[in-house]
Amino acid sequence: MTRPLRDIPAGVVRRSRRYAGAAKRRAGTALRAASGRIGVARETVRWNSAVRRGRAGAFRVEPLLSRPLDTALPVIVCMWKRPQRIEDILRQLDAQSVERGIRLLIWNNLPDNDDFYRSRIAAFTPQGALRSVEYHSSAVNVGGIGRFFLARKIRAAGYRGHFAMLDDDQDITPRFADDLLDAAAPREFGGVWAWNYVDSHWNRTETPPGAAADYVGTGGSVCDIEIVREDDFFTGLPRRFAFLEDQWLCGYARARGWTLRKIDTPYEFVLDETNQFHTMADLKNEFRDYLTEMIARASP
Repeated sequence: MTRPLRDIPAGVVRRSRRYAGAAKRRAGTALRAASGRIGVARETVRWNSAVRRGRAGAFRVEPLLSRPLDTALPVIVCMWKRPQRIEDILRQLDAQSVERGIRLLIWNNLPDNDDFYRSRIAAFTPQGALRSVEYHSSAVNVGGIGRFFLARKIRAAGYRGHFAMLDDDQDITPRFADDLLDAAAPREFGGVWAWNYVDSHWNRTETPPGAAADYVGTGGSVCDIEIVREDDFFTGLPRRFAFLEDQWLCGYARARGWTLRKIDTPYEFVLDETNQFHTMADLKNEFRDYLTEMIARASP
């Protein structure tokens, strides 16, 4: 027979309630941990699926402004949280002096901004070098590696030569594309943000114009499109470092005997407060060490 609660000593009741509360908290903690693991697993599945589709070119690129010309220089831009920059990007690329023209390809990692981008692109009337604009909206934020998915897709469609990359927080002059192409060479990756390492990613010296570098940023750069030819360019990038695609490009290229080079052309960074690299300083250093070992293993 169950004893009435009033007949149970108060101390026993309090202890029972504490035990029940502790058990409930443990169960809640376990449930949250399990939910977290499920969330991570789902995110991993979504990431892996996005990389497979990107590597295979199994995504749609919309022609938003004219049809692309095979002769125009592909300039690839990743967009995320700087939608206000789209009009400056269109205007500055249209102002380029390059005779072959510009083929702009945009990879958007934040679909919430799709309507804004499409409306601004539709309202823009090119009067100079900008020949076409192509656009992809990614349901998964894959970071800057999206630019390499676009590069591989146009290579699969037959493009050969060099492609340029521009960050959405860079202002450039009308000579930008010409300066990049003047410096471009087979099996080379060159750009305006170039450094030579001393003993870490942050302990480094700025590379002189025209000289070989250890690290080149993807913003304001030009690269032989053959860099994205092999599957291992995508499959070899560890998930932990997936958003450090600039370092990956440099390490992958150097491990295969490519040259990295400093290119001298005027530019200016804007909206510095929106940069993500501030939160990844330690990870960048860790990845530099990882890539240094990878390059050493690849050396004859």
